[in-house]
Amino acid sequence: MRPNWRTTTIGACLIALTPVIVSGQDPAVRLAFEAASVKVHTRSSASTGRSGIEETPGLIRIENLSLKAIIETAYGAKDFQFEGPGWLDTISFDIAAKPPAGYNRGQLQPLLRDLLAGRFKLAVHRESKETPGFALVIAKGGPRLHEADKPRGFFTVRPGLIEGTRVSMAELAGALSRMLARPVVDTTGLPAAYDVKVEWTPDPAPPVPGADAQNDSAEPPLSLLTAVNDQLGLRLQTRKVPVDVVIVDHVEKVPAEN
Repeated sequence: MRPNWRTTTIGACLIALTPVIVSGQDPAVRLAFEAASVKVHTRSSASTGRSGIEETPGLIRIENLSLKAIIETAYGAKDFQFEGPGWLDTISFDIAAKPPAGYNRGQLQPLLRDLLAGRFKLAVHRESKETPGFALVIAKGGPRLHEADKPRGFFTVRPGLIEGTRVSMAELAGALSRMLARPVVDTTGLPAAYDVKVEWTPDPAPPVPGADAQNDSAEPPLSLLTAVNDQLGLRLQTRKVPVDVVIVDHVEKVPAEN
C-alpha cells in the first residue's frame, strides 16, 4: 500500500537518458525517463524515514526501496513469483526520475524496466513453474454468495477484511493471494460477479516484552482459511499451482553513474 508522502524538495542532479522505443508502439511514445538520479539510500537528515513510490505527472520518486522490490514492481511480480540473488533485498535505493510528457500510470513498469536495464544491466527471463499454493474451490454444502445486483463499488483488501460489490472469483482469488502471500487460482467455475465480505483475525503482532498475557478466556483467532469456508462457502485447497516466475539472469550491485 502506497504511503502518504509529504511534499519534499529533491536536490538530485538529473541526467538525460536516451529513450527506447518498443516495437509495435507509436514512435512518438517515450518509454524511457527523460532524466533520472539513482542513489544508494542512506540515513540522513533529508530522509523522511518512509519507503514507497510517489507518482506525479512531472516526477516519479522512489524512496528507500530494495532493489528486489523495485524489480518486482517493474515486472508486476510478487515475492513468490521472483527468483534472484539474496543480496537484492539488502540494498535500498532512492530514485528521482522525470517521466515523459503525458505520463500515465500504465507506463510506470516499462519505464522502470528500461531504467533497471540501463543502470543495473538487469537481464531477466520468465518461466512457468509449479509452486505450493491454493486452489479456490466450492466447499461442502455449496457457496454462500449473493450475486451482485448493485453497481461496482470500492474493493477493500487489507489484513482482516476483504469486501466489495460485483467481485469476480478471479478477483477474489487475487485478493486472497495478496493476503496469503501464496498463489491462489480460481477453480470454482462460478461465472458471475458477487457481493463479497469475509472477515478474519489478522496474524497478531509479536508480544511486547513485559506486557500482560492475554486473557485465557479470549476467543481463539479466526483464520482466513476458516473464514473463507464459513462465510463464503468456499475452500482453499492446498496444491501446487503453475506460476509465472521472473528469474534474474544478471544484475549489478553498483548502478551506472548519474
